[in-house]
Amino acid sequence: AWQRWPGAPESTAGPASGEARATRTGALGAWVRVLFGAVVFALALRVLAFEAYRIPSTSMEDTLLVGDFVLVSKLHYGPRVLGRRLPGVDGPDRGDVAVFNYPPGLPADVSARVPYIKRIVGLPGDTLRIRDKVVVAGGATVPAPTDGRRLWRLRGRLPASEALAEIGLAGRVQRAGPGDWVASATPAEAAALGAVEGVERVTPYVRPPGDGSAAFPAARRYSLDDYGPIVIPARGDTVRLDDVSWPIVRTIIERFEGHTAERTAEGFAIDGRPAETYTFAQDYYFVLGDSRDDSADSRTWGFVPFDHVIGKALGVYFSWDDQEGRPRWSRIGRGIGG
Repeated sequence: AWQRWPGAPESTAGPASGEARATRTGALGAWVRVLFGAVVFALALRVLAFEAYRIPSTSMEDTLLVGDFVLVSKLHYGPRVLGRRLPGVDGPDRGDVAVFNYPPGLPADVSARVPYIKRIVGLPGDTLRIRDKVVVAGGATVPAPTDGRRLWRLRGRLPASEALAEIGLAGRVQRAGPGDWVASATPAEAAALGAVEGVERVTPYVRPPGDGSAAFPAARRYSLDDYGPIVIPARGDTVRLDDVSWPIVRTIIERFEGHTAERTAEGFAIDGRPAETYTFAQDYYFVLGDSRDDSADSRTWGFVPFDHVIGKALGVYFSWDDQEGRPRWSRIGRGIGG
């Protein structure tokens, strides 16, 4: 029989080493399960509850700045799972800053859809109009965003560059004529500008009649500052098809409600059948950017259908200044107010 050489070390094989390997394997398996669970939880949280978005444009200044990272709640309006929306905590409300899929372009590939962020000013069923920049919806005046940037007309002598920089308006004032200037400012900045010596008055800059820069509806020549009245469609509402309603409802019927719509020699047809009226299948919203003179919004491309809405913006969790190449520490944790 085979014998161990005298002085040879004891073999390490045996029950003890097997137990050690089993222990290591069990520990590794536990870590794999923990990591897998964490990934599943993170994905579920992203799908069902919260998602992060980065602000790419100036249309929401100064409420939101380029480089702000915004936390968006899907729980408020209901998360979408397998193409179906679950019940939400609340519905979209006037004054909410909402993220939604850009209505004019919805490719079949969901990953190619473009998220937009704007403020809801008009609700389903509201009659909305804008007069001299003042928004009226549902019979009530909609307050302008406190941090929203817009154009103001300045009469008098232009303050020195140092005074403009101190207010925060460096590079934001342009000459419009002798003693006449146009400034992009928040209400607080406009008030500070009006208090500077040599400035006679500061008033909202209202585009002249016939400006026609609002592209929706295409058949009407509305201005961005004098717009409407226009009725926002609501689920269950029935509209009569005629020369006035057709330019607005045709796009909605075809693009958002999945029907064909055409004008015939006898009148109108939906899905090839004659129709005198149409009943909307979902709610719609009217949105504006907080920087209302520098925003492509519902005045440009129309209503936002409810099935395009992703969630409600809650606050800024991080902010990066591309020009300075550093974080904006003062904006981290900032909420999104009115």
